[in-house]
Amino acid sequence: MAWLLATWLNVDSTLWAHLLRTQLLELLLNTLALAAGVFISVSIVGASLAWLVVRYEFPGRTFFEWALVLSFAVPAYVFAFLLVGTLDGAAPFMVWLRDTTGLNIWPEIRTYWGALLAFTFAFYPYVYVFARSAFKKQGQEVLEVAQSLGCRPLAVFIRVVLPAAWPAIVAGAGLGVMEALADFGTVAIFNYSTFTTAIYKSWFGFFSIQTAAQLASWLVLSVFTWRWFETKLVRQPLRGGELTAPAGRLERIKLTRLPALLVTLLMSLVFAVSFGIPLVQLVRWTFQSFAQARPEQFIDVIWRSFILAFGASVVILISALFLAVAARMDGRRRVANAMRFATVGYALPGSILAVGLMLAVTSIQNGLELLGWSLQLIGGLFVLILAYLIRYLAVGVSGTTAALATLPRHIGEAAQVLGASMWRRIRLIYGPLLAPGLGGTLLLVMVDLLKEMPATLLLRPYGWDTLAVSIYGYTSEGDWMLAALPGLLLVAVGLLPVFVLLKRLDRDKL
Repeated sequence: MAWLLATWLNVDSTLWAHLLRTQLLELLLNTLALAAGVFISVSIVGASLAWLVVRYEFPGRTFFEWALVLSFAVPAYVFAFLLVGTLDGAAPFMVWLRDTTGLNIWPEIRTYWGALLAFTFAFYPYVYVFARSAFKKQGQEVLEVAQSLGCRPLAVFIRVVLPAAWPAIVAGAGLGVMEALADFGTVAIFNYSTFTTAIYKSWFGFFSIQTAAQLASWLVLSVFTWRWFETKLVRQPLRGGELTAPAGRLERIKLTRLPALLVTLLMSLVFAVSFGIPLVQLVRWTFQSFAQARPEQFIDVIWRSFILAFGASVVILISALFLAVAARMDGRRRVANAMRFATVGYALPGSILAVGLMLAVTSIQNGLELLGWSLQLIGGLFVLILAYLIRYLAVGVSGTTAALATLPRHIGEAAQVLGASMWRRIRLIYGPLLAPGLGGTLLLVMVDLLKEMPATLLLRPYGWDTLAVSIYGYTSEGDWMLAALPGLLLVAVGLLPVFVLLKRLDRDKL
């Protein structure tokens, strides 16, 4: 962050004059419109679906309650190239539709609305999961009191249920907005210019990492502005006082035949569009393109992706374990604050981390060369793994802290009294006892790393294409079918944390 701010001491006036004249206002308006659109769309879709599965009984409710979470496994940029490859005017499906029906249909999908549709499919589960939990906790008594005071069902939802669940809805929608602001692949596929695409173009198009850093600082300002706005949204509905609810179980209303049929059709449509059809299309394109694809190339990409993700995950897990053990054994406030500070990188988009790290490492390497030390830091895996560590350490700390909480404190204290060092305690006590929980955390971090695109695209060494980078490479050239195989692999990997989430849903812990 300090290096990003320091770049404003030296401004390329010519390039910035060009940006101000041609792009900057468009970038700002596009980014704001995208944040607002994602917040509204995922809030409406996620909260509506959550309320239907919690409050009403209809055919297929048990299936849809967990099936609506499956779109978590599909990255937003996979939704993007599926939409463009299927609904673009020149796509094979649209050609077949025009030939079959005789209608002159030429939809324009590469617009703001196309990007918003992809983000909605990918991020509405954030709101769905949080809102479902909030609705279940409200209990039956609150609704009965409101109805006894003359509120109709719709008024009960708007005046009682929604305000009480509003913080959870805003929290889920806020995650979707943060992901959308940090996204690069989706907006690039739709040719929708935002700060993330401008950062990439400044770096690799204008060959000005300094201007890219200055644009990244604008994105940081956008993120902080959104977080401030999010806190205002949470406080506003609760200004009249905190809404509390009894713990009584919420009773479902059994819908009659026609409303039940309509709700089931709605749920089926959402599930088909958000997961079923994309999965079928990915499988179909994979089989169609397998003959012209080079299997040995995909094997190299898959191997490098998993090696990179596994190696970085191990580094993250070891670092997280040291932090969690230190915070557990040392109760001083400065240790807890240090752990919080070490995990704030999760709030920063990958493109910002990439630019800031490259500036910092370049300065360090130049300083070492002036001292006569030859140390090659740029162009290798070091900077990329460091970016992964900063970005996803919070995920590792959360998992290791939760696993460590299940271990009795006296075990570590006894080993410490007997003179065992922290490293020996971690190696001989905490590591073996926490292996199941640490394994799950390692898996979750690996999945996040496999799907990460902006930082990997900007910092990867030459030739180190991952599955996410391969998707970007194929989609940038319009090879939608060739992008299907890496997309299908990412969806398959992404199902693993979804299954963990589904287990928690079954236990009603969310």
